[in-house]
Amino acid sequence: MGVFDRFRRGPRTGGATVLTALATATGDAQAHTFSYPDVDVLAYFVDTPLPHVLYCTYGLSQVESSQRIAGTQTELTLRVPDNSDALPPKWPADQLARMARNVRRSGVDIEPGHHVSFDSGALSGFVFTGDPVLGQVDGPTGRIQFTYGVGLNGDDLERMLRWDPLKFATLLGDLYPLGLTDPARAPLSADDKVRLLLDDTANAEGSSIGAATAKYLEVDAAGRVDMDERAASALLRAARYRLLFGRTFALVRDDTFLLFDPNAEAVELAEDHIVVPAGADVANELLAVFDAAPGSYSLTTAPLTLKVIDPAT
Repeated sequence: MGVFDRFRRGPRTGGATVLTALATATGDAQAHTFSYPDVDVLAYFVDTPLPHVLYCTYGLSQVESSQRIAGTQTELTLRVPDNSDALPPKWPADQLARMARNVRRSGVDIEPGHHVSFDSGALSGFVFTGDPVLGQVDGPTGRIQFTYGVGLNGDDLERMLRWDPLKFATLLGDLYPLGLTDPARAPLSADDKVRLLLDDTANAEGSSIGAATAKYLEVDAAGRVDMDERAASALLRAARYRLLFGRTFALVRDDTFLLFDPNAEAVELAEDHIVVPAGADVANELLAVFDAAPGSYSLTTAPLTLKVIDPAT
């Protein structure tokens, strides 16, 4: 039984609200359904405001229920250019299904301002914002927010993390209408004027990213910190675009964390966490002596020995 069959039966449900919003946004276009174990993904060919394919999860919110629940529910959306194929491509649906699976596994919703990164593939990641067409709707189960994934290409991800995810998504949407996800799109930095704008803005405003999740992070009371290469890159980025602006930054893995806090009064060393007062001197030394390449790096401005490792070796 398809989602539209369930829509027509019984009392009005949260799913009916989702489908009504999609019908309004797509001009009652027919949906192509991609089915996955935990969620469906609906795909629509849409002509306005420009030809594209809209994808939307169906099942992250309370689609089967007619009872109001607390909080805001979420469905994820994504748009790609219409390449005039007879059927919508499957890969965007696969991406949304994977994101939905991660939400169910973690119990943490994806919200505007969040981002995900990829280790390989044509896209370097996604940044999320409120859907520019669907927005939010109210139904029998409560408020449902359509959260829009915008694909990042090349160094888009790095430049976004130096600055602000929501502001970056807005800029991308201004340059590419609707912020369509297109693996063939050049990164924003390919345009000289835009690259200079991104550089100047990041240098003037710094980064809004106050924490990063490390794939590997171990600390001890002697001040030793072991981290993976991506975590090291995040720390270097934070030194330039957070610590020099007098802002905190933390690396986190499960219950372990390394916090650089300009307002901390003293170093705190423990077996599961380290807190370091981090002024410009610490930031500048990190930028001068630390590197994301595997190796061991000792600081003089803080009682730390940072070791970058490859967890796979």
